[in-house]
Order: sequence, then C-alpha cells, then structure tokens
Amino acid sequence: MVLIKKITCILFLLTSVVWSQNPTVGVLFSNNGATEGYTLFTPEVNNSVYLINNCGEKINEWTFTEFPGITCYLLENGTLLRAGDNLLEIRDWDNTVLWSYEIQANGINQHHDIEPLPNGNILCVVRDTYLRNDIIAYGKDPLKVGAYIDLDKIVELKPIGANDAEIVWEWKFIDHLIQDHDATKLNYGNVQNHPEKIDINYVDPYFEASDRGYTHVNSIDYNDSLDQIIISARHLNEIYIIDHSTTLVQASGNTGGNFNRGGDILWRWGNPMVYKQGGADDQKLFLQHDAKWVEPGYLDAGKISVFNNGGEDFRLYSSVHLISPEIIDNAYLKDNNTFKPIYFNWSWSGTILGKTMFENKKSGAHSLPNGNFIICETSLGQVSEITKTGELVWTYKNPSGNRIFNQFENISTNFNSIFRAEKYPANYIGFSGKDLTPKGLIENENSISSACATLNIVQDEIDNVRVINPVVGNVLKFSKKIELDAIRIIDINGRVTFTSKNFLGDHVLINVNSGFYFIEFEKERIIKRIKIIVN
Repeated sequence: MVLIKKITCILFLLTSVVWSQNPTVGVLFSNNGATEGYTLFTPEVNNSVYLINNCGEKINEWTFTEFPGITCYLLENGTLLRAGDNLLEIRDWDNTVLWSYEIQANGINQHHDIEPLPNGNILCVVRDTYLRNDIIAYGKDPLKVGAYIDLDKIVELKPIGANDAEIVWEWKFIDHLIQDHDATKLNYGNVQNHPEKIDINYVDPYFEASDRGYTHVNSIDYNDSLDQIIISARHLNEIYIIDHSTTLVQASGNTGGNFNRGGDILWRWGNPMVYKQGGADDQKLFLQHDAKWVEPGYLDAGKISVFNNGGEDFRLYSSVHLISPEIIDNAYLKDNNTFKPIYFNWSWSGTILGKTMFENKKSGAHSLPNGNFIICETSLGQVSEITKTGELVWTYKNPSGNRIFNQFENISTNFNSIFRAEKYPANYIGFSGKDLTPKGLIENENSISSACATLNIVQDEIDNVRVINPVVGNVLKFSKKIELDAIRIIDINGRVTFTSKNFLGDHVLINVNSGFYFIEFEKERIIKRIKIIVN
C-alpha cells in the first residue's frame, strides 16, 4: 500500500516553492499536515467516479452510463454505491455491476443523497409531491402555496438479486405536521408547544411563500449505535434527528421505537423560528448541507458536522461547524423549550487560497480521525483539508468535467463541479486487499503532484531501511544495501558524533563509545531517525 507520509519542514518549503508555479487543476496546495487517506468524488457533469491519493494520483476510476444523482460512497466491503440520474448501482472495485435498480421506473424520485446501512439496505432522500388542495387539507394557508408543494420522505430499500429492491421502511414529513391556521383540521395545535412537529405554514423570509420546494432535504446520515437518522432541510434552515428503530406503521405516528416517540422529531437545530421559539438572532444555520455524525473512534466522535452555506441576501460567506447535542435518558435536552446546545461546539469560516469560502448552494464538510476537516466547495469543484486551528494543509481541484482539463487551464465556475467529496482514512477497511497503486494523474500533468509522488517513493524507500540492533564491534549493519545522501550518529545530548556522506552499502564502520544513540538517514531532504544501542 502506498501511503502519504509526513514530511519535514524543509520539505514543506520545497513544496511551497513548487506551488508558486500555480497549477489551476489537481493538487493546488499541499504541506506535511494532510491526513493519510484517499478521497472519493463524482463530477456532476460526467459519468466517472474517482478515488485519488493526497498527491492527486488516481487510485481507481469507475465509469457509469449516466450522470450522478448526486452522491457515491465506498462501502466497507470495497464496493462502490452510487446514485445516478435513474439508477442506484453497486459496483465492485473492478467496475463490474453487482446490483442496478431503476429508481424512476419504480416511482422513487430520489434526489441529493443516499445512505448505506450496516445491514446492506440503502436510505434514500425522495421527493414527495402534493397538489395544492391536498396540502390545504393539512392546514396549509392557501396564500402560502402554489399549484404544487414538495415535501420529502425517507425510503429504505433492501436490494434483491441483481436489479430489484423492496421498500422495508419509510418516513414522511406529511405525517408529522402541525399548524395553527385552520382549527377544523386534525393537525391543528399550538406550534410553540410541539417542537416534535413541523409547522406547515412557516415561510422563510428569503423565499416566496408559494415556493414549491418546502423542505428540500439535501443530506442524510445514519448513526448505528443510536439507530437514528439525521437529515438536513435546506429551506427550513434546520437539521432533524428521527428514530429509525420504529416499524413502518410507528414511523407515521408518535409512539413506538426506542424513544417511544414514533416518527416525531427527536431533535432539531438551526432555526428555532420554525417552531416559534426565538427570532432572527437565534438562527444559526443558513441553507445548510451535509449534516452527519462524526464517526466512532474519531477525535470528535458523536458530534455533528455541517456545512453552513449562507446566502446572497443575508450572509456573504460560508462556514463549517461541529454541534454537540445533549441527550439524557433517551431525551434530547432543551433550554427554555429550545433544543440544546445554544451554540456551535466549533466553527470556522475564512479564506482558502486567498478566496473567501462562500457557496450558497450544495457543498459539504466532514471530520477526519485526527479532527481535521474536509471541505468541498461545489461550484469550484474544490476539496480542501484544514486543521481545527484553520490551517490549510491540502487543496485539490477536480480536473474532470465535460472533458479533462489541463494543468494550467482556467475553468469556468460549475464546469468541474462536485456535490461532495468523501475522504477515507488509509486504514479504512474497504481498502483491505485492494490495489492502491497510483495510476497516474487525471489531468495531463501537475508539478505539485509530481514532486509529491517522487517524495513518496523516497519516503517508502527510506522507511524500509532496518538497522541490526544493538550494534556490536563498531559495525553498523543494515537489512539491505542502501543508497543515502548522508548517515549521521547523534548522541543523547544532540551532538553529531559520526557522519558519512553519499553512502552506498549494507554496513558502515563507526567509532563511538558504548551507549544510546540515534542514527539519522537522509535522502533527498527526507530524514528518518532510529534509536540504537552500541555495545
């Protein structure tokens, strides 16, 4: 397995010099802080899915028959799950179709996101459309609806055979509405007293009252330990947690499941105005995307990450956040009837390569094992990694759109767009047994990638050097013949007691006293240090 290794500060300076040549696609920036791993993305305007390493080299490519619709995931068994315009497909590492299901032909208007479940089933975000009179029957103010209204529903599909599926669970917004407009309707009530319901008559001030896309869910994620689902409703500026442990019938009601709340909302956050618990100053999310739990075992495990878009009418920048819900005895806590926490656990907004991060549509972010963040800027087709202190450590710009772009070619906005990108750590189980040998760049060339790839070869070479330890008879032996720019012996006080330059061989004679030392190997400015004992 070829892994991206950490390099020295000296090497970072070298990389910075290379970056001054200003490539416009592929790796635009890299230093020694990028997390070891591989990034998966699907361009919005072609049929490919790519997996790349930190050098921007292609590790694998899957080619489909249609544009994405618009998400893909690498599963723990090494297969790829992708939503297309009309097909949900699972393909193996070699691009062989294992399962293909026509969603439109089966009456499933899937959009934006899907979520693989541990049992092999798939959660889909599905558009749920109602005629004007139908939604008025649920207490919708006739002045706040056009000819149609789109809510959303969550459908759980169980793949069957090679091209079939069964709906085994379903959750709908329509089943969990409340309104205080029409007292003759069954769902009439006091909105303030029912934060578990959605007010069908709330209208965001930045949308027309008759806008068709009322909820506009754009992401879905699953928490296995809680058996819960989180979704992001862009046009309500809120994210919601619902119970997945319910039966199909319970999901449409308000009892049953692990929380005994049925399909009612367990936790909501971002815009308490929707349930009449606060004003504009209390709104925290603005057209957000990609709400998901941080994975178990990660530094911020259990928290929720989200990309907070903003919009041209009210906030001309985007931000990324971590949120920490509070739960005790199967209940998410509230403060004065508003769900906690009051504010974000962590936030960042700023510039990436000198440009203010601002994406008022799509985009995403997620946390990595070490706490670093991956940020995807859709319109730029750009993926970056930052530390929790906001330091940029890696930026990659998708070179693939309706064609492959060249290293120094400028790309018009959205010609290389990607909805989201997923970075998997190098030890992700889905890579087990897979060929991770780099297969060249997607673009024609990239100076930063070339330097990175060369350094990785040297890094692997120097990492494979082994010392026969302890050293006996002043003969320092190695496990194989090696070629190095320099070998140094350093005592515990930091003094260099022995140096050999331009070394070639499998052993070297040293003349030092008995004791503990460090041996230092150097090749092409990469340095490795090993502790040795001299008898």
